[in-house]
Amino acid sequence: MKYYVLGIWGDVEPRLYGPFDSEDERDSEARRLKRTDELDEGGIYRLNVSDQGIPEVDSYTGIELESDESNKCEEE
Repeated sequence: MKYYVLGIWGDVEPRLYGPFDSEDERDSEARRLKRTDELDEGGIYRLNVSDQGIPEVDSYTGIELESDESNKCEEE
């Protein structure tokens, strides 16, 4: 499995980030993109590509894109 972040800059222009070695690395990149607003408030999606080359796109929920630091504070 290969893990990517699919960003849609300005909800118009697609950008692909990755591949990442794990879902955690991919999700960290998605949070970074959300935090920095690099995609001009565009969409951020997870993209998994199977070993057979079959893509699967899924959306993130708002809480999944909160920063790592805020998630840690909530757990304490």
